[in-house]
Amino acid sequence: MISLVEIGLILIMLAWFIQLVFLFKNKREIQPLFILAYMLGVLLLVYESWKTNGISASKYEIITLIAALIVLIKVLKK
Repeated sequence: MISLVEIGLILIMLAWFIQLVFLFKNKREIQPLFILAYMLGVLLLVYESWKTNGISASKYEIITLIAALIVLIKVLKK
């Protein structure tokens, strides 16, 4: 059975593929869909880490999630 960590990593990988598709179409700005997929993947990693090791193990993932949220807000405000 596939774990939440694997699903999270797959979402992060798909996010990068989404961004690459837009890049190959000469769209160099960060795509909101990329950020959302990335954030969902990281959120799954945070949840699984918190569930198994406690919140201290996922502090770096939480920081990454917050940074991605800030980027998403900035991109959507354009």
